[in-house]
Amino acid sequence: MGVRAIQARIYCDHAILECLWRTHRVFNERLLPLLSLLFKMRRGELGSTDELRKLYQEIALFILARDSKHAPYLLNSVSIKNWKPDTARKMDVVISQGDGAHKEFGNHSWVDKAAELSANGQLLYDKKQLLGDLPETLQQMIARECVAILKGHFELVRKWERDHEEWLERKATWESDPDHRQYLALRGSFEAFEHSGAEEPGKLHGRWRRYVNWLSDHPGLAAWRGGPAYVNALSTEARQRIDRTRPTERASVEADEFWQANPELRELDKLHGYYEREFIRRRKVKKNPDGFDHRPTFILPHPLLHPRWYVFNAPQTKPRGYIDLSLPQRHGSMGSVQLRVLTGEKTDGKYPSDWVSVRFKADPRLADFRTVETKRTIQRGAHKWEQRDSQGFMFFDRRLRLDRNALISGARLVFKNIRTRADGSLVSADSYLIFACDVRNVPLTERARKIPWSETGEASKTGKRQRRKTLPEGLTLCSVDLGIRSLGFATLTRLEHGVPCILRSRNIWIGLEEKKGRHPGRWSAGPGFAHLVGHRNEIRRLQRLSGKPAKGEESHIGLQNHITSMSEDRFKKSARAIINFALNTDLAFSKVTGEVYPRADVLILEKTKEFIPDGERETGINRALVEWNRGQTVQRVQEMARGVGLKVIQVSPAGSSQVCSRCGSLGRRYAVVRDETSGRPMIRFGWAEKLFACAACGYRANADHNASVNLHRRFAHEDQAVNRFVDWRSKSKREREEAIKCLEAKLRGPLEVLHGLVFPEDGK
Repeated sequence: MGVRAIQARIYCDHAILECLWRTHRVFNERLLPLLSLLFKMRRGELGSTDELRKLYQEIALFILARDSKHAPYLLNSVSIKNWKPDTARKMDVVISQGDGAHKEFGNHSWVDKAAELSANGQLLYDKKQLLGDLPETLQQMIARECVAILKGHFELVRKWERDHEEWLERKATWESDPDHRQYLALRGSFEAFEHSGAEEPGKLHGRWRRYVNWLSDHPGLAAWRGGPAYVNALSTEARQRIDRTRPTERASVEADEFWQANPELRELDKLHGYYEREFIRRRKVKKNPDGFDHRPTFILPHPLLHPRWYVFNAPQTKPRGYIDLSLPQRHGSMGSVQLRVLTGEKTDGKYPSDWVSVRFKADPRLADFRTVETKRTIQRGAHKWEQRDSQGFMFFDRRLRLDRNALISGARLVFKNIRTRADGSLVSADSYLIFACDVRNVPLTERARKIPWSETGEASKTGKRQRRKTLPEGLTLCSVDLGIRSLGFATLTRLEHGVPCILRSRNIWIGLEEKKGRHPGRWSAGPGFAHLVGHRNEIRRLQRLSGKPAKGEESHIGLQNHITSMSEDRFKKSARAIINFALNTDLAFSKVTGEVYPRADVLILEKTKEFIPDGERETGINRALVEWNRGQTVQRVQEMARGVGLKVIQVSPAGSSQVCSRCGSLGRRYAVVRDETSGRPMIRFGWAEKLFACAACGYRANADHNASVNLHRRFAHEDQAVNRFVDWRSKSKREREEAIKCLEAKLRGPLEVLHGLVFPEDGK
């Protein structure tokens, strides 16, 4: 099932808004006492005897190991009289211990003990006194939310404990190395320098010259591995190179020259810098006493500062939180629903509650759901396995043009832009309902399900067992080579006699339509790398002008949120464009045969972990931004593909853009540019150019198209061309450069003739 959170803006008068706010406020306030009880139960602090404390601790561990929907029933074992334990006896859980071990609970001894105490009226707390003044819907959601909060917190703590243990092991391993022990013997000198007032702790290179003078005054540091106790001064040539650099780069160049003249000090400084960053971490404000990250802290719920949002149960659950859901009939229209809320403050010892009707304007996707009559099977009770009429939903997928079974479950109440008075009463707020909509996934195609994998009996270099696939005839594949300037290049092929035959290929771009402003309806370029980098540079410029923000404050939040929104928008649009091409949602057809292109059975993507950006040297493109963008795009594509019945397989991209897709030989990427001095057109070779040429077979193509076809070959019959690229990469730097020069010399003449830069009669 694909879960979609669809937001709906609530429109109501101020009286109903106060009822919604009261429900939210009381819900957050009543979480606190039950959270405190659960905490103490888990720590074994509740109970008059050791036996009772151990019993309540076991019950708490059991409750936190189960799904939060079982919390109200399980908490009744210690809070009401005559609790019925039959259902609890059927529950089995596996609890993770702090040391990583797992403890399995089955045939639980605590169930009978808790039932006996409940029958005798010996309770840990009285549910009526703690929550009895609230309606049943609110009582259930408080119990569920408390367990969900604690489960999330303890999961973070367990992860922190595992990471902390790994960090301590890594630190002990590092300190046991002989060279590292020699550095640790000299570490006292570095600490004395850092705390002498010459430098701030952890900022050795803030004032480079003082650090160099300190190293020069202590030549014994250069002999840390038994070498001569001597610090070499900078040569005249080095001084001249430093003087020729720009002032902003002078410190960096001076550092390079000093380390080249004193390699032993360079190695010592590297060890010191690594130890400071990884294990001392002076600059980290909140950290563990031993230098690791701060242990996760538990934050108490608060309706304003740290709100937990109340969920209205769907009508198919008991007790119901909302009823009479009327969905919008078309995009932009209004819907309505009745909610169970607190209608006033406590009177006569109880909070009054009632159904209130609200109207909402939702995300356009909610209008694609329609109500249908279905059959529901009763799962328990005297009428178990009986079929009864029930209300269901059908979702119309506009992209796939088909109906998909769906379920709309709980609706979460969320407030934004909250304004309150000094006494805590509400002035104004924007209220929303976020519906959890589960849409059933489209099944994989028959050909995608028929891809068998068999063990080869061989092992890879890493020791993993290798498997081999058998592809069915007629399997339709779509491969996408993720690009740098554009989103990527996609190719659609069909397997014929084991060979992928190209059906369709296209360069994929994303765009944005102007909704407002002077040019509504005009398409413009979407948020690309240069756009994102430009905004990030703007933030850096503004931060330089405004200075360092105060502790605990953030600067230029609006622009930072805008960058985040642009990034999310780019990822979603990129994934949608790739999925649309693979499924041929626009019903594109061949101009040769007139037939509509088939949808893909398998989508082939690059393994982002093995991606080496060829465009890292391009102006305006940041290497980290490229890697980050590709990983996020692939993640969104995988999430969308699961819902539309598209199988995603990742293959290694190594050498895919540098080898020929026809013969597998090493080729070269190039572009036709103008010479900066003469202005004449010329051939420029590089690692990120737009075109590709092969000297072995004479193949010429768009470089991204060539890479996309290589992904097909690599998946379909495990093309060995990658081995040629790996062999070339394994050579020395001089051998690689000579091979590239020889390849470029072979290609330059034919390419100049091909692009009309020279003619054959010129003698070139």
